[in-house]
Amino acid sequence: MMMRPAVHGEVLTPRDPGYEDARALHNSMIDRRPAMIVRVSGAQDVVAALEHARRHGMEVSVRGGGHGVAGRALGGDLVVDLSALRGVTVDARARTAVVGGGATWRDVDQATQAHGLAVPGGRVSHTGVAGLTLGGGDGWLSTRHGLACDNLAGVEMVTAGGRILDVTGEDEPELMWALRGGGGNFGVVTSFTFRLHPVGPMVVSGMIGYRVADAPAVMDALAAMPAGPDFAWAAVFMTAPPAPFVPGNVVGRPIVAVVPVWFGPAEAAGDVLQPLRAAEAPLFDAVGPMPYTALQSMLDEGAPAGRRNRWGAEYVREVGPRLVADLQEAVLSAPSPFSQVTVSTVTDAVRGAPDSAFPSRYGGQYLIHPMAIWIDPAVDPVNETWAEKVTAAIRGHGVTGTYLNLESPDEDRVRWAMGEERYARLQRVKAAWDPDDVFRHCAHVRPA
Repeated sequence: MMMRPAVHGEVLTPRDPGYEDARALHNSMIDRRPAMIVRVSGAQDVVAALEHARRHGMEVSVRGGGHGVAGRALGGDLVVDLSALRGVTVDARARTAVVGGGATWRDVDQATQAHGLAVPGGRVSHTGVAGLTLGGGDGWLSTRHGLACDNLAGVEMVTAGGRILDVTGEDEPELMWALRGGGGNFGVVTSFTFRLHPVGPMVVSGMIGYRVADAPAVMDALAAMPAGPDFAWAAVFMTAPPAPFVPGNVVGRPIVAVVPVWFGPAEAAGDVLQPLRAAEAPLFDAVGPMPYTALQSMLDEGAPAGRRNRWGAEYVREVGPRLVADLQEAVLSAPSPFSQVTVSTVTDAVRGAPDSAFPSRYGGQYLIHPMAIWIDPAVDPVNETWAEKVTAAIRGHGVTGTYLNLESPDEDRVRWAMGEERYARLQRVKAAWDPDDVFRHCAHVRPA
């Protein structure tokens, strides 16, 4: 099954040096050994890899950043690995960027911020662009400009049949609709063209920490703060990390950490944040001006690769007192100091964006994201049980949907999240572009 002469990139099998590193994902619970990993150098290599898989009856999966918690990047016998395609080309005059399918958001932010521009994408900078965008792409900048997929102007894509297409909303409107939030069901996207927006270079952000007991007042203050394109926030029920801005007597204690982000004039930030600071006396307050690139990487240290992860995601209409009490209980009972539950808002810019395949954008006002994160495989059961218990508690308050990027959903969950009408439309697009269901190691939609 030789294919090395057919590609310009790197072909790795279990016997080759570098294979173990190539199969490592962000979530160390995923321990799979595909027969072949093809680290492509461009679209023609993808064509060759797909042809090889077809001839030898091999299942295909696609790796972008390797950050997806479900680990579907390693789901196939042959992995099309895009990680070498990390180039970012910015056209500052047109306010667009062409981004390789293996790029991370750090790659994008560094290139675009050199021109004072940015596109919404991620809250951890080593997240891959491809998976996040194809599944939606929520980030701090979404309060202004919607999801990453809402800012997607076009893609280069290799189809299951080996065609290389330049896809835009003008020439293939249904396929483009599906690529904006419908996941990796339709082909291998080797590059993305994004619309960019003026941002920064400085914003106001950081972290304010409160006692867990103060969570009701803090969440009430956040709910009362005026929503708008210049303000975003997330509240994290977590164990205080050993960060330089966290007092020593607070490190290791359960807290509620609020990350406010102000994109408006720096001199106005104090007045905007005053109600939050007045809600309760904070344990620490580390909010101030910072570069936009620092905001984008601020949470990186809390999400290193190589830990064990079990995540969930639920949209809810409100965060009332009973749900806050359940979130307090979640952080107080977490068996791992790395586990956390994040609450963020679904902003008007997300809800009001043009129609796309992204599900659940209209039903929920808040996204609740429990993350069980730990190191030792010996304690898998207790941490997985915690994650299941927290998810069940959230669902007890009535949920309107999920963010599939943050889960390991089965097909029934995908169908429920999409809704029957959207799911049926996606099935028709799938049937048109991947009738043989080559690309099924993703948030899977079966062809009609």
